[in-house]
Amino acid sequence: MRALSLVIGLGLVACRAAAPAPACPQVETVAAPMIPADDDQLRRWQAIRAAPEMTPPEGTTTTSLVPELVEYLGSLDPVRRDDIAYTVLTQWMRSGTLPDEGVRSLMIQLLANLEGDLAVPAGVFLRSFSVLVLGEVVRRHTKQPFLTQDELATLVTATVAYANRETDLRGHTGPTGWAHAAAHTGDLLWRLGQVPAVNATQRALLLGAASAVMTRPHGQILAAGEDGRLAVGVLALVHTDVTTAAIDAWLAGLAAPLLAAPAPTFDANLFAQQRNARNLLFTLFVQLTVAPERTATEQHLLDGIRALIAG
Repeated sequence: MRALSLVIGLGLVACRAAAPAPACPQVETVAAPMIPADDDQLRRWQAIRAAPEMTPPEGTTTTSLVPELVEYLGSLDPVRRDDIAYTVLTQWMRSGTLPDEGVRSLMIQLLANLEGDLAVPAGVFLRSFSVLVLGEVVRRHTKQPFLTQDELATLVTATVAYANRETDLRGHTGPTGWAHAAAHTGDLLWRLGQVPAVNATQRALLLGAASAVMTRPHGQILAAGEDGRLAVGVLALVHTDVTTAAIDAWLAGLAAPLLAAPAPTFDANLFAQQRNARNLLFTLFVQLTVAPERTATEQHLLDGIRALIAG
Protein backbone atom coordinates (compact mmCIF):
# COMPACT_ATOMS: atom_id res chain seq x y z
CA MET A 1 0.00 0.00 0.00
CA ARG A 2 3.05 2.26 -0.19
CA ALA A 3 1.68 3.86 -3.36
CA LEU A 4 -1.51 4.82 -1.57
CA SER A 5 0.38 6.40 1.31
CA LEU A 6 2.47 8.43 -1.10
CA VAL A 7 -0.52 9.65 -3.06
CA ILE A 8 -2.45 10.58 0.09
CA GLY A 9 0.46 12.75 1.11
CA LEU A 10 0.57 14.66 -2.15
CA GLY A 11 0.17 18.43 -1.91
CA LEU A 12 -1.93 20.41 -4.34
CA VAL A 13 1.21 21.70 -6.02
CA ALA A 14 2.85 18.32 -6.38
CA CYS A 15 2.83 18.10 -10.17
CA ARG A 16 6.02 16.37 -11.20
CA ALA A 17 7.03 14.90 -14.54
CA ALA A 18 9.96 14.49 -16.83
CA ALA A 19 11.23 17.70 -18.47
CA PRO A 20 9.71 19.71 -19.90
CA ALA A 21 7.32 19.74 -16.94
CA PRO A 22 3.68 20.43 -17.81
CA ALA A 23 1.60 22.76 -15.70
CA CYS A 24 -0.76 21.43 -13.09
CA PRO A 25 -4.14 20.51 -14.58
CA GLN A 26 -6.35 23.53 -15.00
CA VAL A 27 -10.07 23.92 -15.54
CA GLU A 28 -10.68 24.81 -19.16
CA THR A 29 -11.46 28.49 -19.48
CA VAL A 30 -14.84 29.13 -21.06
CA ALA A 31 -15.77 32.64 -22.12
CA ALA A 32 -18.76 33.86 -20.13
CA PRO A 33 -21.79 34.17 -22.44
CA MET A 34 -24.03 37.21 -22.34
CA ILE A 35 -26.67 37.14 -19.61
CA PRO A 36 -30.07 38.08 -21.03
CA ALA A 37 -31.43 41.48 -20.10
CA ASP A 38 -34.43 41.91 -17.82
CA ASP A 39 -37.75 41.56 -19.61
CA ASP A 40 -41.47 41.41 -18.85
CA GLN A 41 -41.38 37.66 -18.31
CA LEU A 42 -38.63 37.98 -15.72
CA ARG A 43 -40.46 40.77 -13.94
CA ARG A 44 -43.64 38.67 -13.86
CA TRP A 45 -41.71 35.82 -12.27
CA GLN A 46 -40.06 38.13 -9.78
CA ALA A 47 -43.54 39.19 -8.70
CA ILE A 48 -44.58 35.54 -8.30
CA ARG A 49 -41.37 34.84 -6.38
CA ALA A 50 -42.18 37.69 -3.98
CA ALA A 51 -45.83 36.69 -3.48
CA PRO A 52 -46.96 34.79 -0.35
CA GLU A 53 -46.41 31.06 -0.98
CA MET A 54 -45.25 32.10 -4.47
CA THR A 55 -48.86 31.77 -5.60
CA PRO A 56 -49.41 31.92 -9.40
CA PRO A 57 -51.38 34.85 -10.79
CA GLU A 58 -55.14 34.52 -11.08
CA GLY A 59 -56.13 32.62 -14.21
CA THR A 60 -52.99 30.45 -14.19
CA THR A 61 -51.99 27.22 -12.44
CA THR A 62 -48.72 25.84 -11.19
CA THR A 63 -48.93 23.01 -13.72
CA SER A 64 -49.40 25.38 -16.64
CA LEU A 65 -46.42 27.50 -15.58
CA VAL A 66 -43.95 24.66 -15.00
CA PRO A 67 -42.66 24.62 -18.62
CA GLU A 68 -41.48 28.21 -18.24
CA LEU A 69 -39.61 27.32 -15.09
CA VAL A 70 -38.00 24.28 -16.72
CA GLU A 71 -36.78 26.54 -19.50
CA TYR A 72 -35.37 28.92 -16.89
CA LEU A 73 -33.35 26.04 -15.39
CA GLY A 74 -31.11 26.27 -18.44
CA SER A 75 -30.76 30.04 -18.34
CA LEU A 76 -27.34 31.67 -18.25
CA ASP A 77 -28.79 34.09 -15.71
CA PRO A 78 -28.42 32.86 -12.11
CA VAL A 79 -31.41 35.02 -11.12
CA ARG A 80 -33.71 33.23 -13.55
CA ARG A 81 -32.14 29.82 -12.89
CA ASP A 82 -31.34 29.75 -9.16
CA ASP A 83 -33.49 32.42 -7.57
CA ILE A 84 -36.63 31.83 -9.61
CA ALA A 85 -36.78 28.44 -11.33
CA TYR A 86 -35.21 26.30 -8.61
CA THR A 87 -36.70 28.27 -5.73
CA VAL A 88 -40.26 28.40 -7.09
CA LEU A 89 -40.31 24.74 -8.17
CA THR A 90 -39.03 23.75 -4.74
CA GLN A 91 -41.67 25.82 -2.97
CA TRP A 92 -44.47 24.44 -5.10
CA MET A 93 -43.39 20.85 -4.54
CA ARG A 94 -42.82 21.23 -0.82
CA SER A 95 -46.10 23.05 -0.24
CA GLY A 96 -48.09 20.62 -2.35
CA THR A 97 -49.24 23.42 -4.64
CA LEU A 98 -47.98 21.39 -7.59
CA PRO A 99 -50.06 18.19 -7.63
CA ASP A 100 -48.56 14.71 -7.91
CA GLU A 101 -49.33 14.40 -11.61
CA GLY A 102 -47.68 17.76 -12.19
CA VAL A 103 -44.59 16.58 -10.32
CA ARG A 104 -44.58 13.37 -12.32
CA SER A 105 -44.73 15.30 -15.60
CA LEU A 106 -41.96 17.57 -14.35
CA MET A 107 -39.80 14.54 -13.52
CA ILE A 108 -40.21 13.15 -17.02
CA GLN A 109 -38.98 16.43 -18.52
CA LEU A 110 -36.08 16.67 -16.08
CA LEU A 111 -34.96 13.14 -16.92
CA ALA A 112 -35.03 14.01 -20.61
CA ASN A 113 -32.88 17.06 -19.88
CA LEU A 114 -30.15 14.83 -18.44
CA GLU A 115 -29.69 13.32 -21.90
CA GLY A 116 -29.10 16.68 -23.55
CA ASP A 117 -26.34 17.19 -26.09
CA LEU A 118 -23.05 17.62 -24.24
CA ALA A 119 -21.71 19.80 -27.06
CA VAL A 120 -24.32 22.54 -26.56
CA PRO A 121 -22.52 25.63 -25.19
CA ALA A 122 -23.45 26.22 -21.54
CA GLY A 123 -25.79 23.23 -21.70
CA VAL A 124 -24.51 22.12 -18.31
CA PHE A 125 -26.90 24.50 -16.53
CA LEU A 126 -30.03 22.74 -17.77
CA ARG A 127 -28.57 19.32 -16.99
CA SER A 128 -27.13 20.23 -13.61
CA PHE A 129 -30.17 22.12 -12.33
CA SER A 130 -32.45 19.37 -13.60
CA VAL A 131 -30.47 17.05 -11.31
CA LEU A 132 -30.92 19.46 -8.41
CA VAL A 133 -34.68 19.69 -8.93
CA LEU A 134 -34.93 15.91 -9.26
CA GLY A 135 -33.65 15.82 -5.70
CA GLU A 136 -36.73 17.82 -4.71
CA VAL A 137 -38.94 15.38 -6.59
CA VAL A 138 -37.42 12.57 -4.53
CA ARG A 139 -37.87 14.57 -1.32
CA ARG A 140 -41.55 14.99 -2.17
CA HIS A 141 -41.79 11.21 -2.63
CA THR A 142 -40.16 10.49 0.74
CA LYS A 143 -42.69 12.74 2.47
CA GLN A 144 -45.71 11.38 0.62
CA PRO A 145 -44.90 8.47 -1.73
CA PHE A 146 -46.39 8.79 -5.19
CA LEU A 147 -43.80 7.28 -7.53
CA THR A 148 -44.07 3.67 -8.63
CA GLN A 149 -41.21 1.19 -8.27
CA ASP A 150 -40.68 1.37 -12.03
CA GLU A 151 -40.44 5.16 -11.88
CA LEU A 152 -37.92 4.97 -9.06
CA ALA A 153 -35.90 2.42 -11.02
CA THR A 154 -35.92 4.73 -14.04
CA LEU A 155 -34.69 7.59 -11.85
CA VAL A 156 -31.87 5.45 -10.43
CA THR A 157 -30.79 4.36 -13.92
CA ALA A 158 -30.85 7.93 -15.21
CA THR A 159 -28.82 9.19 -12.26
CA VAL A 160 -26.12 6.59 -12.82
CA ALA A 161 -26.04 7.32 -16.55
CA TYR A 162 -25.73 11.06 -15.95
CA ALA A 163 -22.89 10.62 -13.47
CA ASN A 164 -21.02 8.67 -16.12
CA ARG A 165 -21.54 11.14 -18.98
CA GLU A 166 -21.36 14.73 -17.73
CA THR A 167 -18.29 16.46 -19.12
CA ASP A 168 -18.70 19.98 -17.74
CA LEU A 169 -17.77 19.71 -14.08
CA ARG A 170 -16.99 23.35 -13.38
CA GLY A 171 -17.98 24.81 -10.02
CA HIS A 172 -18.48 28.56 -10.18
CA THR A 173 -18.48 29.94 -13.72
CA GLY A 174 -18.23 33.68 -13.10
CA PRO A 175 -21.16 35.93 -14.05
CA THR A 176 -23.25 32.90 -15.00
CA GLY A 177 -22.99 31.54 -11.46
CA TRP A 178 -22.70 27.98 -10.26
CA ALA A 179 -22.85 25.01 -12.63
CA HIS A 180 -21.82 22.48 -9.94
CA ALA A 181 -22.96 19.31 -11.70
CA ALA A 182 -20.91 17.08 -9.39
CA ALA A 183 -22.28 18.67 -6.23
CA HIS A 184 -25.85 18.49 -7.50
CA THR A 185 -25.32 14.82 -8.30
CA GLY A 186 -24.26 14.32 -4.69
CA ASP A 187 -27.46 16.04 -3.55
CA LEU A 188 -29.59 13.70 -5.66
CA LEU A 189 -27.71 10.66 -4.31
CA TRP A 190 -28.42 11.93 -0.78
CA ARG A 191 -32.13 12.17 -1.52
CA LEU A 192 -32.26 8.73 -3.15
CA GLY A 193 -30.36 7.23 -0.23
CA GLN A 194 -33.23 8.28 2.06
CA VAL A 195 -35.86 6.35 0.09
CA PRO A 196 -36.52 2.99 1.78
CA ALA A 197 -37.75 1.48 -1.50
CA VAL A 198 -34.31 1.96 -3.10
CA ASN A 199 -32.96 -1.57 -2.69
CA ALA A 200 -29.46 -2.93 -2.08
CA THR A 201 -28.75 -3.51 -5.77
CA GLN A 202 -29.78 0.03 -6.65
CA ARG A 203 -27.73 1.44 -3.78
CA ALA A 204 -24.65 -0.29 -5.11
CA LEU A 205 -25.29 1.23 -8.54
CA LEU A 206 -25.70 4.68 -7.02
CA LEU A 207 -22.45 4.28 -5.09
CA GLY A 208 -20.87 3.64 -8.47
CA ALA A 209 -22.33 6.94 -9.65
CA ALA A 210 -20.52 8.74 -6.84
CA SER A 211 -17.18 7.23 -7.76
CA ALA A 212 -17.83 7.87 -11.45
CA VAL A 213 -18.19 11.58 -10.80
CA MET A 214 -14.98 11.64 -8.77
CA THR A 215 -12.64 9.25 -10.51
CA ARG A 216 -13.53 8.57 -14.11
CA PRO A 217 -10.80 10.05 -16.35
CA HIS A 218 -12.37 13.45 -16.97
CA GLY A 219 -9.29 15.39 -15.88
CA GLN A 220 -11.16 17.80 -13.59
CA ILE A 221 -9.94 18.31 -10.03
CA LEU A 222 -13.11 18.95 -8.05
CA ALA A 223 -12.19 21.70 -5.62
CA ALA A 224 -15.46 23.53 -4.93
CA GLY A 225 -16.80 21.39 -2.10
CA GLU A 226 -17.97 18.54 -4.32
CA ASP A 227 -16.34 15.93 -2.08
CA GLY A 228 -18.48 17.09 0.85
CA ARG A 229 -21.75 16.93 -1.09
CA LEU A 230 -20.90 13.54 -2.59
CA ALA A 231 -19.82 12.19 0.80
CA VAL A 232 -23.24 13.05 2.23
CA GLY A 233 -24.78 11.11 -0.66
CA VAL A 234 -22.52 8.12 -0.07
CA LEU A 235 -23.35 8.05 3.64
CA ALA A 236 -27.08 8.12 2.92
CA LEU A 237 -26.65 5.18 0.56
CA VAL A 238 -24.64 3.06 3.01
CA HIS A 239 -26.71 3.96 6.08
CA THR A 240 -28.77 0.80 5.64
CA ASP A 241 -29.87 -1.82 3.11
CA VAL A 242 -26.54 -2.13 1.34
CA THR A 243 -24.27 -5.17 1.50
CA THR A 244 -20.77 -5.11 2.94
CA ALA A 245 -19.61 -6.77 -0.28
CA ALA A 246 -20.91 -3.81 -2.25
CA ILE A 247 -19.10 -1.41 0.08
CA ASP A 248 -15.85 -3.37 -0.30
CA ALA A 249 -16.15 -3.38 -4.09
CA TRP A 250 -16.89 0.34 -4.14
CA LEU A 251 -13.90 1.16 -1.94
CA ALA A 252 -11.63 -0.95 -4.11
CA GLY A 253 -12.76 0.92 -7.20
CA LEU A 254 -12.33 4.30 -5.55
CA ALA A 255 -8.83 3.39 -4.36
CA ALA A 256 -7.73 2.02 -7.72
CA PRO A 257 -6.31 5.32 -9.04
CA LEU A 258 -4.36 5.76 -5.81
CA LEU A 259 -2.72 2.39 -6.28
CA ALA A 260 -2.06 2.79 -10.00
CA ALA A 261 1.53 2.45 -11.21
CA PRO A 262 3.15 5.86 -11.78
CA ALA A 263 2.99 7.02 -15.39
CA PRO A 264 6.32 7.64 -17.17
CA THR A 265 5.22 11.23 -17.78
CA PHE A 266 2.66 13.43 -16.09
CA ASP A 267 -0.88 12.14 -16.59
CA ALA A 268 -3.43 14.89 -15.88
CA ASN A 269 -6.35 12.46 -15.84
CA LEU A 270 -4.67 10.16 -13.32
CA PHE A 271 -3.61 13.08 -11.16
CA ALA A 272 -7.19 14.38 -11.04
CA GLN A 273 -8.52 10.90 -10.27
CA GLN A 274 -6.07 10.58 -7.40
CA ARG A 275 -6.85 13.97 -5.92
CA ASN A 276 -10.60 13.44 -6.14
CA ALA A 277 -10.45 9.93 -4.68
CA ARG A 278 -8.22 11.10 -1.84
CA ASN A 279 -10.51 14.01 -1.02
CA LEU A 280 -13.64 11.87 -0.96
CA LEU A 281 -11.97 9.21 1.21
CA PHE A 282 -10.75 11.75 3.73
CA THR A 283 -14.06 13.60 3.85
CA LEU A 284 -15.89 10.33 4.47
CA PHE A 285 -13.34 9.40 7.14
CA VAL A 286 -13.88 12.65 9.02
CA GLN A 287 -17.67 12.53 8.76
CA LEU A 288 -17.84 8.93 9.93
CA THR A 289 -15.33 9.47 12.72
CA VAL A 290 -17.18 12.41 14.27
CA ALA A 291 -20.64 10.81 13.94
CA PRO A 292 -22.10 10.15 17.43
CA GLU A 293 -23.23 6.72 16.30
CA ARG A 294 -22.91 4.53 13.23
CA THR A 295 -24.90 1.72 11.66
CA ALA A 296 -23.13 -1.59 11.02
CA THR A 297 -22.69 -0.73 7.35
CA GLU A 298 -21.36 2.73 8.14
CA GLN A 299 -18.87 1.16 10.56
CA HIS A 300 -17.82 -1.27 7.84
CA LEU A 301 -17.16 1.64 5.50
CA LEU A 302 -15.13 3.45 8.17
CA ASP A 303 -13.08 0.34 8.87
CA GLY A 304 -12.39 -0.06 5.16
CA ILE A 305 -11.26 3.55 4.77
CA ARG A 306 -9.08 3.31 7.87
CA ALA A 307 -7.42 0.20 6.45
CA LEU A 308 -6.73 2.01 3.17
CA ILE A 309 -5.24 5.02 4.90
CA ALA A 310 -3.13 2.93 7.26
CA GLY A 311 -1.81 0.97 4.30
